[in-house]
Amino acid sequence: MSNCGNYFIVLAVSVLLIGGVFGGPVAPLDCMNESNGNSTEEALKNALLCGTGYNTHQRPVKNQQDRVAMYIGADVMNVELIHNTFAKLEITVEVSMQWYDAYLHWNRKAQNGIQTLSVSDQDIWTPKLAAKSLSKSRVQDIDHCFQVKCHLSSDGEVMYSMLCTFTVDCLENSQHWAFETKDCPLRIFTPEYDINQVSLFHFQRRLSYSVAGVLPYKITSFQMAIVNNSVSPEFRMDIVVERMVGPHLVVFLILILLLMSLNLMITWFRIDTTVRAVLSIASLALHVVYTIILFWYASTKMEPASGLAKLVLGSLIIALLLMGELVYSINIIKHKSIDVPHVLQVVHQTVSKMAMIRVFVKLGYISFNGQLIKSTTEPSMEQFSNHVDEMEPSTKDTATIEHVDSDEEEVDPAKLKWNVFVQPFDRLIFCGIATAYILMLLVLFLA
Repeated sequence: MSNCGNYFIVLAVSVLLIGGVFGGPVAPLDCMNESNGNSTEEALKNALLCGTGYNTHQRPVKNQQDRVAMYIGADVMNVELIHNTFAKLEITVEVSMQWYDAYLHWNRKAQNGIQTLSVSDQDIWTPKLAAKSLSKSRVQDIDHCFQVKCHLSSDGEVMYSMLCTFTVDCLENSQHWAFETKDCPLRIFTPEYDINQVSLFHFQRRLSYSVAGVLPYKITSFQMAIVNNSVSPEFRMDIVVERMVGPHLVVFLILILLLMSLNLMITWFRIDTTVRAVLSIASLALHVVYTIILFWYASTKMEPASGLAKLVLGSLIIALLLMGELVYSINIIKHKSIDVPHVLQVVHQTVSKMAMIRVFVKLGYISFNGQLIKSTTEPSMEQFSNHVDEMEPSTKDTATIEHVDSDEEEVDPAKLKWNVFVQPFDRLIFCGIATAYILMLLVLFLA
């Protein structure tokens, strides 16, 4: 128990020690000691509890077929995690109860206007309560409660309150990224009575609970309900706590975004360069490893990571498509033949004629002054550039390639080198990948 829990125990003990000065528990009545009648209140207690045959073990109803209607409620005072486990909570609640005792009432006028009395819970009938969390949890007696207060009204109403600390078992309920949620139910019931003897109702008042948080958890919901069944009526508290597990999931998301950026960057390097091959292979390998890690993490550690795992799986499919494009291109370049399907030639001619996207599809590739960018087929003294007219064309294709950037002349796709032919497709692939990623992120965060 933390310092907060110890504080409540110390406070309760202090109240017990200084007794009635601060309205603490009242000592049991000693009917054999006549000194109890020195005051009007003590005399009234004697008249109600001594020599009247009042039985503290018998339900306070005149007709044994009647039920005791009991109102019950609870306010959470403190919640904290049990050390060495994240599946249990320790909760301190103030349990309040109210019922009518058919034998404990008086005429106020005849008793000098006394309206309420403070009595000991040992002198009157009180329900025997027990607490339990889950079906497999142990039953906890309420004998350990402290700061018990009991008040009688002239009409027989009993107001009873106490502070109790319970151990609550929790169930994992991770449904929302990126939070870990625990459902912690607590049942307070009367094991000695059934629905025909005691009926429970809860106070209609605003629920209160600690909002400071249960480090590293925070209470997000606290609901009370009454369950009256044939076995035993019970008062149920459903406490929902959650903690943000975002820090490590955010790291996963950042790594996924980096892999996405890598896939987008690949299309900006020429198809016949070493850097594109290296980036494609690295992207595919990283995607495979990371996909396996995330699916394992989602199945064994944290369910919210399953959304991220599906996201990286979609990015892996894109990495596979980019690798397929690279392998296909290498095969064409190696055989020094275009052999482009007629459909691709038609698409190339179409996008080249569209004024709206012509500027974008003709954007050049990224070029560095280094050996990393050199061609994988024929070495050259000059590095590849953004512009088609800076490549070394054959004599046969010189006139055609010099006019690739011209808006007035059309270029026959079949006469272009593959690394020139694929450039518009790289730009279209870039747009398609970016659109797919936007859709996947929207599905992840808005679903």
